Amino acid sequence: MPQPDKRVLLAEGLAAGEDDAALRARLVGAGVSAASAKYEVDRIVRDPMAAALRRQGARMAKQGWLLANLDRLAREADGGFALDTLDRPDPAPFYRHYYEANRPARLTGIVDHWPALTRWSLDHFEATCGAATVEAQVERERDGDYELAKDAHRRLVRFAELIDWLRGDAASNDIYLTAYNSGTNAQALGPLWDDLAPVELLETRGNRDGFFWLGPRGTLTPWHHDLTNNLLVQVLGRKRVRMAPPWAFARMRNSRHCFSDWANEPLPAGPGDAGTPPVLETVIGPGEAIFLPVGWWHQVEALDLSASMSFTNFRRPNAHVEDYASYGAL
Repeated sequence: MPQPDKRVLLAEGLAAGEDDAALRARLVGAGVSAASAKYEVDRIVRDPMAAALRRQGARMAKQGWLLANLDRLAREADGGFALDTLDRPDPAPFYRHYYEANRPARLTGIVDHWPALTRWSLDHFEATCGAATVEAQVERERDGDYELAKDAHRRLVRFAELIDWLRGDAASNDIYLTAYNSGTNAQALGPLWDDLAPVELLETRGNRDGFFWLGPRGTLTPWHHDLTNNLLVQVLGRKRVRMAPPWAFARMRNSRHCFSDWANEPLPAGPGDAGTPPVLETVIGPGEAIFLPVGWWHQVEALDLSASMSFTNFRRPNAHVEDYASYGAL
């Protein structure tokens, strides 16, 4: 049998905060002799790099303790770990108790004045923008990393051709107009923004605020967290939104950038357990919205032909991406 890499085993143990006895046990458990394990541990613990790893392990342990306390506080709150629904919320309490508290909420009554709620349909899309060329994410189903590899899935298509395909109402995750395509689509689909109106909770910064989403039932955005606060507004059809809190980081299997290895797994709503995170779940329909705070993990699934808008133009800087550096492997 190949010999285990003792350096890797020791580095992992040091980063996990293990003492000398635990390090020796780790090596022996991997097939290293007791004498060799003692020698390797006695040698490595004199290395300054080992001391640095242990300090880092201690810092991570303290961060874990702090996150566990946030988890405990959420579960012990009045009503327990739950998602509030706010009807026509006033901006001041919304910002104080949800935005600034990094707490999600389901919102109703905030876009009742939008003409889009009665106008948007495939017929309306074709009549107003059918001749436009739009950008979409395509061939997603052949790639398990379609979200991580978004650039490889960008294609230009005629909007009318996409609409004809959507009329078939086939469930699919293979084609989706997303926020990532908005550089092209905000201009190509400009007339659709005439069906919107300012949202009281947001700061109006221009006549093309927001990002357009359109896809068939079955589109699925896998578990990830955003680098900004987001407001997702449903206009046509329904979406199921599952959310997990930032303090469940250790159970979210985050190994790359902002994506979770849970991917498309339908994690059940509830308090979670030692291996799975606590999850909130809701369904939003036409005229309803969900506030997704920065750092909250979420998965979004279209239950019907779906058209949505998302917004980041809150009355705060919302510039959390500026000091984010964890784009690679974690």
